[in-house]
Amino acid sequence: MPRVSDQQKKSISLHTADSPYVKDARFLIIPADLHQDFTPCSGSVDRLDGYSAWLKPNMPSIPFPPDEELLLIEFRDQYVFTHRTRVTERQDGCILVAAPSLTEQEESQLAPTTGRHDYRVKVDVPIQIRYLNEKPGTPLKTGQLLDLSRGGMSFHSRDTEDYEEGAELNLQVVSWEYPVNIDAEISRVKSTEDGLIVAVKFKNAMSVRQREMVSAFILQVQRRDALSRSLPSENV
Repeated sequence: MPRVSDQQKKSISLHTADSPYVKDARFLIIPADLHQDFTPCSGSVDRLDGYSAWLKPNMPSIPFPPDEELLLIEFRDQYVFTHRTRVTERQDGCILVAAPSLTEQEESQLAPTTGRHDYRVKVDVPIQIRYLNEKPGTPLKTGQLLDLSRGGMSFHSRDTEDYEEGAELNLQVVSWEYPVNIDAEISRVKSTEDGLIVAVKFKNAMSVRQREMVSAFILQVQRRDALSRSLPSENV
């Protein structure tokens, strides 16, 4: 899976008529300061207030970050837009956000433009797998997720006969704070001493919700890794 080229993303100026704030528009929301502990959340435009907008949480159990400066990540067609904004008011779990001070556009990518280029993250969590054409009730296969990028993921399976290039799968990562359930196509299969390494690519027709889940998952892994690197060593 290719890495992102710097030429694929750019900063753009949004005129008033191009405001991202329209009724029911969805955003994945994270603090602008990424050097802290945070949980990605999702919100939608509830109503407009001049050039500002009131956002309501899509999952009330995951509230908006307490920070004043936020990044609103929007998935629109084949683009990802990352809007930097400021919270000007809070009320009953909702936030009033100002018009974006900066917007960055990136083509055909899932993860947000946050100044990080190492979007492939290493993970070691169990996953459940099924073929899309399987009948309901068919027992799920299991595997171990190895890494995840904006375009796909790879996993290890002890089954040595069940995966072929081009086959379509549904993969579920449930043992994480932000679960992922996504359809993908097998792009490569490699034999190992104890099974197979299966690489899959995500489908182009991913829903906004699926894109949010994958991006939130990547951000959570990056957050976990950053926190672990900042902890003092037990040997010190």
